[in-house]
Amino acid sequence: MRNAIPARPKLEIALRFLASGDSYQTLAIMFRIPANTISSFMPEVLTAITTSLQEYMK
Repeated sequence: MRNAIPARPKLEIALRFLASGDSYQTLAIMFRIPANTISSFMPEVLTAITTSLQEYMK
């Protein structure tokens, strides 16, 4: 069984994705995490960001 990816790298990848628009494949190379793994956790992380910052959004 593989180790779980900690929250911090997930957040770093999501923020990089939002800031740069890099593809999942590019992020996979940068962070050494498979693109299919990134695609599986990205919706969860983006939802958490949106929920946390909801009061600051119009």
